[in-house]
This record gives sequence, structure tokens and C-alpha cells, in this order.
Amino acid sequence: MSEFELRLLAAHEIDAYAACQASAFSSRYPPDRIEALAKELDLDRSLAAFDGADLVATSSSFSSKMTLPGLARSQVAAVTDVAVVPTHRRRGLLNSMMRRQLDDFHTNGEVLAVLYASEGTIYGRYGYGPGSFGAQYVIDKALGRLMSPKRSLTGSVRLIERQQAIEAFPLVFAAYVPTRAAEVDRPEGEWSEMLGDMANPAMGHRFYACYEQGGRIDGYAVYRVAGIDPADQWRRGVFLEELCSLSDDAYVSLWGYLLGIDLTEELRTTGRPVDEPIRFLLEDQRRLRIARWADRSWIRLVDVPRALALRLYGEVGELIIEVEDRFCPWNEGRYALSVDGNGVGVVEQTRAPSDLVVPIDVLGSAYLGAVPFASLAEVGRVQVRTEGAARLADAMIQARRPPFCTTHF
Repeated sequence: MSEFELRLLAAHEIDAYAACQASAFSSRYPPDRIEALAKELDLDRSLAAFDGADLVATSSSFSSKMTLPGLARSQVAAVTDVAVVPTHRRRGLLNSMMRRQLDDFHTNGEVLAVLYASEGTIYGRYGYGPGSFGAQYVIDKALGRLMSPKRSLTGSVRLIERQQAIEAFPLVFAAYVPTRAAEVDRPEGEWSEMLGDMANPAMGHRFYACYEQGGRIDGYAVYRVAGIDPADQWRRGVFLEELCSLSDDAYVSLWGYLLGIDLTEELRTTGRPVDEPIRFLLEDQRRLRIARWADRSWIRLVDVPRALALRLYGEVGELIIEVEDRFCPWNEGRYALSVDGNGVGVVEQTRAPSDLVVPIDVLGSAYLGAVPFASLAEVGRVQVRTEGAARLADAMIQARRPPFCTTHF
């Protein structure tokens, strides 16, 4: 990258940063978003590449917290705004930014990095692996009726105004995040987008529903009602953007409310967990179909031994894992992982023969329990040196529920 300059972004270059983002993703950066960016962007963690005076590539990160298996909470480096303008692709800019960024994480003592990938073929080469997955669902509302719950629901669902949602919903989400592996704290700017007014009338007005019990809000749903057929204005659907609940009653009640909205034919969701329980309360489970299944957050172990020791485990055992990591060679080596009866893992470097040989991106996929080692071994992504080691690794590393990351950053 000798022909380009890579350095930290300066405050007066925010507009150029936004323009680079807009060009790279063929989108538009509205003025209010640029103002928010100027407030939120951590300039000490924001990289920009220049071709002369032109800003042609960006990458940034912010420090956040992520829930790990065993519901431990850990600081992570959340990577965002990775972009290269179309005129400068395939010229080594991304490699240089990823090299600088991961070196900085390592120097700063950061153990884990997490990002969302715009394309599935990019980040594996830098050691990231898809570590949580989600699905988009469609329910035929005419036939997608719920069975009656076996218990009485004592709370109620009501609509509230946007300002009330701004005050209440982040508190609910903050209480929910520590309950599921892979969940990351949501930055303030993401809340502005989630709860903001819709700029395009064709997308429908946003509604804010909450479940209340004993004066406490235990869950919420953010949704729109909009057309599903441009040729027929009366064919409309409910578009669920986010549903978050702290209790079973809140979960069931909010879904029941959404499925009961009149003058709509379908309920369509954005990304939801792959183990969505509502299917088991439908009278006909076939009325819920998966419209799309995809990766969500990608995980990168920046410091392998410290990362393995951060999370809790589900089975007592000992494994020697050999890690391959050409991009961050400080991680390469063999690590003895010993887990006690409390699920606590102790990690030490060793020269003993390895039980498993695991590339770093594959370890990122398995780290939160999203992808079984046995499946990875079956297709040759993991080398098994000791019989039964993959099954033992799965028993040790399993999560109570499939990891899921609601926040998109």
C-alpha cells in the first residue's frame, strides 16, 4: 500500500468519511446521520486511507460488551464502517486496514473482535468466522393462529408514542442482552435508527407496542404496516423490526398481538433467532416459513488463550487445541484447555500432541457454540488427531441456546 496513506481520521474529515461510506455501499448518508457520526465516532479507533487528498477507504471500531456462553460478559472490539470506494478495490487497502486494526487490538490488550460482514467471502482471510446465525420468517396470518396458552396472561399489550419508546425500550433491551450468548450492547446511534421516524412513506409508519405487567414494561415490539403487493394497495403485511421480551408472558402476548392486527395478510420479520419458539404455539406450524437464513455476527479471537478462558463451558474435560493463525501469528501454537466442574476453563500453552487442529476463523465460528466441531471435522475444516476429540469439544463448548446478536452495527 505504498502509494496510499493510512492513518487515523481527523475530526474535520467526517464528511469525507461519510462520502466514502455512501460510495462504497451505493447508498446515501442523510445530514442527521452525519451529525450523529460526528458525535459517536471514536477518532482514536477510526482509520482512513488516502489517495492524495481523496479519502478512499475506512474502518472503525468501538469498545462494547458481548455476552459469552455461561452468560459471562466481556469487552469486545466491535468493528464497523469497513469500506473501500469502488474505484480503489483490489489494491490492498482492506488488507492494510485489517492488518493495522488487529495489530492495534492486540497492542491494546483486546481479546475479541466482532463484526457484521457485507459479503461472506471477505473476512475469513482475516481470521473472522460466522459466530451467530439468524433467520427471517414469514407467517400466513389468515391461517397462522396461536393456540391458547396453558396459563393465564395477567399483563396487557398497549401502543405507546415514540418518545415513550425511546425512554423505555433501551432499558428492556439492556436487561435482556446478558441472557443470551453473542448479544452485544447497542450503541446510542443504533437506537436512533431503530426508533426513528420512517423517512419513506411507502415503508409505512412505525408503531411501538409494549407488554406491561404490574406497571412494569417486560417486552416490546417495533413494527410497521405496509403494502406487500404494489398492484393492490389493500394487500398489506405486518413487518416486525424487533421484538424483545423479559418474560414468557411478554413473548407470547406480543406475538399474539402482532398476529391479530386487522387488514393484514402476512407477518414478516427481520433477523430473528434460529430457535424461534413461537412456531410451537401455532396451530399449524407450517404457516411459519423461513424466508432467509444467514450468518449474523462474525467472531475473531485476537488473543486465543485469554479468549478461551473468558467463557464458561458445559462439560468437564481436557483438550489440546492447535491453532493455525497466519494473519496474527502470535496466536499460533498448542493450547491445553482444562475445564472444571464449575465450567471454568484454564488455558496453558503446551508442546504436547494436539487433539484438534483448528484454523482461527473456524475457532471463531465454534467459540460461542454456533457451529459444532464434529460438523466442521466432517467437512475437513478441523483435523481430529485424537478419536472422540471433536465430540468432547462440542460437549464442552456448547451453549444453552444458539447464539444470536440482535444489534446490527
